[in-house]
Amino acid sequence: MSVKYYGLYLPLIIASFFFSLSSVMASNDDIAYNVIFKGISDKDLLSDIKSISDAYNIDHQVTSSYLLQKMAQSDTEKFLQLLKARSFYRASVKWEINTKDNALKLTFIIETGDPFILKSVKLEFADGPHEDAPKLPGINKLGFVLNSPFLSQTALDGQDELIRIIRSNGFPFVKIAKREVTIDHKDQSVSVIFYIDTGSKAFFGHTTISGLADIDESYVAGKVPWKQGDIFNGDLIEEARKKITELGLFTSVRITEGKDIDNESMISMAIEVTERKHRSIGIGLKYLTDEGPGAKLSWEHRNIFHNGEKLSTSLELAEYTTASETSFRKQDFLQNDQTLRFSMLVSSYYPEAYESKSIIGSAYIDRKLTKIFNAGSGITLKSSTIDQLGSADSYNLLSLPVYFTMDKSNDLLDPVIGDRLLLQLTPYYRISDESLLFNKALFSYKRYVRISRKPLIVVAAEVTASVIKGEVRDDIPADERLYAGGGGSVRGYEYQSVGPLTDGVPVGGTALFESSLEFRFKISERFGLVTFIDGGNAFKDRLFEQENPIRWGTGLGLRYYTPVGPFRLDVGFPLNRRKDINGKYIDDSYQIYISLGQAF
Repeated sequence: MSVKYYGLYLPLIIASFFFSLSSVMASNDDIAYNVIFKGISDKDLLSDIKSISDAYNIDHQVTSSYLLQKMAQSDTEKFLQLLKARSFYRASVKWEINTKDNALKLTFIIETGDPFILKSVKLEFADGPHEDAPKLPGINKLGFVLNSPFLSQTALDGQDELIRIIRSNGFPFVKIAKREVTIDHKDQSVSVIFYIDTGSKAFFGHTTISGLADIDESYVAGKVPWKQGDIFNGDLIEEARKKITELGLFTSVRITEGKDIDNESMISMAIEVTERKHRSIGIGLKYLTDEGPGAKLSWEHRNIFHNGEKLSTSLELAEYTTASETSFRKQDFLQNDQTLRFSMLVSSYYPEAYESKSIIGSAYIDRKLTKIFNAGSGITLKSSTIDQLGSADSYNLLSLPVYFTMDKSNDLLDPVIGDRLLLQLTPYYRISDESLLFNKALFSYKRYVRISRKPLIVVAAEVTASVIKGEVRDDIPADERLYAGGGGSVRGYEYQSVGPLTDGVPVGGTALFESSLEFRFKISERFGLVTFIDGGNAFKDRLFEQENPIRWGTGLGLRYYTPVGPFRLDVGFPLNRRKDINGKYIDDSYQIYISLGQAF
């Protein structure tokens, strides 16, 4: 009986096994799906919604509709959290999954409702006012704007700023004891109250510095902006950290205050540093179609006399240039925030415009006026022999440059926001039997505006103007005249070729105007694209001469972002190609530029 029973059901068992196996195998097949968002017209908000959606950001394939449902439920919770953070407390998120043509379609229906408005912000002391209580800032200084949509990030940022302000007024252990956020659904408003626990008032006590090996402690101590007995100020701690870091001598800088205040209301301070290697060798490469390949080898010692003095030397070899330069920099010369610089440059320079062999010695004093303003002056002696169009001459020039700069940009090689300004005036005097006196003035302004964070889109603009007064053009040394064109000027044209020409050879001018506009798109963590248009010219006697119109160039660029700055590849195309008397184009159809850092 048992054998017959088993044999009767054996075909059914086998069939069931294969059916189950086929079901498992089928479940391993990926199912394609699409994601659709409805109800949000604000592009920035929609972009943020998409950025946190698991369903939207994976490969749009799942092994079953159940997994897609789980992702939709998870995304719904995240969307509601984001919408509440953006003041949409009545928001709702629904979703549905439809099947069409063996594909799934996930649709999110999002209703934001009206944003809740910030009605009031109050600042109160947790234990009531006390004798040493600091003056509380106005809510506008904390970033709050009444009768505007309430954003949770604004509350968090405002809390951080409130703590910073009170710490800067002598209270190192201030904290927010409680933050009340009241949401009124009747009038769709939000009220916020911060209860502040200031802690005890304190003064700077003894400051210890540790981790130094080859650097004198007095040099680092000179960068500390407080003295023992000064009222505690948290902002000064950040200022000290920045100043010590900017020395370029340390891999890490850590500044901490003590955990307790002593009986004299003093709080101890500790500065811990880790020295970096003080010697380094650098190699730089570039390639420009108009200037050819180039290489630079450099060496520097950043602490040669144990007080941050930097000695550096470099050798540059390129198609147009052979140069060797040695320089010395002494920071905090005679007083803080003042730098003394010496340099000696020996070079042979032979672009198409002229040939020059020169020795230049210079000394500068640079002064940091504020966090963003700098000024300086110097003296330079230059001995050179210059050959242009078969005519050679020798010059011994004394110059006295004076400059003023402003820099509010956020990064040296890849700025995203801010602006930069340079004003410079340089008188030149020829030390020889034949007198020669002229002045060169330079104005340069750059502006960087961030249009979008995700993706990062930056608009960068630059305007430069320069004039030489005091002598006619042909009496001014050819290597001191003004030229336009090339990778740092009007891209698309050959180096120094935009301006007056004699027999097709650039001869420079006494006036210069250049402008550039770039749109920078960072498409991923490592790669970016750039579109640009440049315009400019060098003029014989004055700016904007009719016989020398502005020349325009445009093009595209690729950026590869490295830890030290963006690697730049630009292709420029001239929009106003010139012809000679035979009708042959003077300008090539394109130019390629490869270097490190943005164009400006």
